[in-house]
Amino acid sequence: MASSNTNGNGFLYFLVGALFVGVIGFGIYYFTQDNSANADLEISVGDDGIKVDGN
Repeated sequence: MASSNTNGNGFLYFLVGALFVGVIGFGIYYFTQDNSANADLEISVGDDGIKVDGN
């Protein structure tokens, strides 16, 4: 009976690990894609102050 419980725990660890890898992979994809081409609002800070450009 203990061996079936161990197999269940192994599957649970596998499932949690797979979800973790999926979330990390999606986060890397989301934050590395180029969103600057689709930006509707541009904020720049320079010597002249803060400029806000709404396209």
